[in-house]
Amino acid sequence: MVRVFYNFIKFIFIALLAYLAIGGECDNIKLSAQVDLCVKERKDSAGTRLNESYKELISQVRSQYTTSSELGDLYLEKLKGAQRAWLKYRDANCELEAFEVEVGRPAHITIVNNCVARMSEERTAYLNGVMK
Repeated sequence: MVRVFYNFIKFIFIALLAYLAIGGECDNIKLSAQVDLCVKERKDSAGTRLNESYKELISQVRSQYTTSSELGDLYLEKLKGAQRAWLKYRDANCELEAFEVEVGRPAHITIVNNCVARMSEERTAYLNGVMK
């Protein structure tokens, strides 16, 4: 019973954070299902921006290392390896954040999606600053 109460409080807290972090159509959330949808939209949007930043960085590396393609290839190899490792880290970290909630439950999915969105936004900012 205590665990159920704890999970409910945790979900409400995450939902409140998501509500505060999301604008636009998600300003007038009245149901938890709306929170779930808004957090999924935020996750999808953050994923799109992350992919765009990653592709842009690859393009920048290619253009910056045109005179030394071997060095550019090595940089890209390191970048791709780091990105793959980061994705694994993000996914494992987000599952850990949602550990207390039963897998497959809407609250679990929302907690994972909120975490993925937050971490993807942070990674996007990092990638945007790598070649500056």
